[in-house]
Amino acid sequence: MNINTEHLRSLLGSEEAAQRFVTLFRQQLPQQLESLRQALSESDWDTASNTAHGLKSQCRYLGLDEAADSLQELENDPKMRQDLSFIDALARM
Repeated sequence: MNINTEHLRSLLGSEEAAQRFVTLFRQQLPQQLESLRQALSESDWDTASNTAHGLKSQCRYLGLDEAADSLQELENDPKMRQDLSFIDALARM
């Protein structure tokens, strides 16, 4: 997975702002993924859906469309145990 900040730069108006977003994303990502994993393991579908929603939006801003698509599916139906390997791929970012 590779971050593409082109869309984000156009939204925020500068490379500096885009890089701040990327830095924040990378700092917060481990906790968000842990929250998602925990919610799924505890069958806390509301938290899983809400967490997936937030991560999906961030991934779209960063051009991580494949992860965003998987998160969209998870947001829509967190009970459906789909392939969650994208979570591990995000964790390696």
